[in-house]
Amino acid sequence: MKKLRILDETLRNGQQSLWATRMKTKSMLPIAPVMDEAGFDTIGVMAGVSFETSAMYLFEDPWERIRLLRQHMPKTRLDVLVRARNLWGWQSQPYDVQTLYLETLLRNGVDSFKVFDGLNDLRNMEWLIKEGRRLGFKVKGLVGYNDSPAHSDAYLADKAKEFADHGVDALILSDSAGVMAPERVRSAFAAIREAIGALEVHFHSHTTTGLTKDGCREAIRSGVDVIWTAARPLAYGTSIPWTLDIVRMAREEGRQIDVDEKVVRQIDDWFYWVAHEERRPIPEEVRFDPAFYQRYVGHQIPGGMISNLCRQLQDLRLEHRLPEVLEEASRVRAELGYPHMSTPFSQFVGVQAVLNVTGGKRYATVPEAVRLYARGYFGRHIHPLDPEVLDILVGDAPLIDSLEGLDEPALPRIRAEHGPFESDEDLLLFLFLNPAAYGNFRKNRKPITWNPRRCPVTALVKELVNRTDLASVEVERGSLKLALSGPRDGSRRA
Repeated sequence: MKKLRILDETLRNGQQSLWATRMKTKSMLPIAPVMDEAGFDTIGVMAGVSFETSAMYLFEDPWERIRLLRQHMPKTRLDVLVRARNLWGWQSQPYDVQTLYLETLLRNGVDSFKVFDGLNDLRNMEWLIKEGRRLGFKVKGLVGYNDSPAHSDAYLADKAKEFADHGVDALILSDSAGVMAPERVRSAFAAIREAIGALEVHFHSHTTTGLTKDGCREAIRSGVDVIWTAARPLAYGTSIPWTLDIVRMAREEGRQIDVDEKVVRQIDDWFYWVAHEERRPIPEEVRFDPAFYQRYVGHQIPGGMISNLCRQLQDLRLEHRLPEVLEEASRVRAELGYPHMSTPFSQFVGVQAVLNVTGGKRYATVPEAVRLYARGYFGRHIHPLDPEVLDILVGDAPLIDSLEGLDEPALPRIRAEHGPFESDEDLLLFLFLNPAAYGNFRKNRKPITWNPRRCPVTALVKELVNRTDLASVEVERGSLKLALSGPRDGSRRA
């Protein structure tokens, strides 16, 4: 059987899942040359939300981050996640903006991207696939899975076939909710492989419910080509599996894999230190709990969204009604046709559930975005909406073609109304942010600086010197011996 390969998502999916995408570039660059030597097939570095958070909250230029990572990882393919025609956020971007985005990614050192749509609507991704192939990217199409009556093996296989027919280089089966049972992984891979033949296949699953490791084993047995993983400090919890667990699992199953375990250990050690510096907890591996699974699988709302719901209910002094809201979210998800529970659809379901519970009457108040969703603004629904709910949401309003107007050029207008811009990168950053956030970034932008030398011993000494609760410390490793002692007043000498 062919070798298993690893797509490392520490810098993108891992920190997005656990650290709200707030990792600073200076925490990435010292370890980047080591990651380049690990034997990863690809390293995921950015998504739409990464551009927003790096500029809005860290005041770092995300394009500079990409260029620096490319400079320090010259051998490994760099990858970005692209949210269909939106690229980022909720607003559709015209075709000329989509093309400019891909051209700018390529110019800055990205050579691979995966494209997804929360409704698995290929029409929302066709332009990006076509342009990506023209520009020479490795293009990967993502089929999103949620547990629902709509997501049958036949449905997944049909969507995979659509991607294959559009000429993608690889197909991703994505279980972002982490609800795919091992036997379902096995049957889904069989159906997908029959539909697309020898096309490269990835498996991506979050470890939220504790099913993912067993699912990965079934994927390995089924001949999956690539699995997404992260360094240990950014794996597990609501993130994705730990790299070394998957490497060892592959070898147990008789699959060859070229990842260097010693190098991966160095990467783990580095991010343990980053987690310590940034005061980030290290998540435990989730064990499967049937009771939790049954509560979660109905709504499948991501952990970050549940936190937002908690805050909303606390503001209303209704936090005790969270279980009721989550139960209602299960009903709303089904009535809205089982959209993929990622941005923006998880927000649609969650907010509507809160309104239904707190408003006294279901669907008495409906956000305009939910009405637009029902009318087709975001694309074709995965499953027909409940007829009664559809009538409430749409009424006499006309349906909307999700592709309408995308072929009308927008860049000349944007440049005329908001320019001049320093570069294409600057223009795209303006579009990523609202005008106020863009102005704030330009005002407060910070240069990206970092210490290129990773020296754990120096870090250890500094940490111990700052401790006042230790009388003495001795550290010995090989020929290295370090002794620290001091008087009871807490001062230190080496």
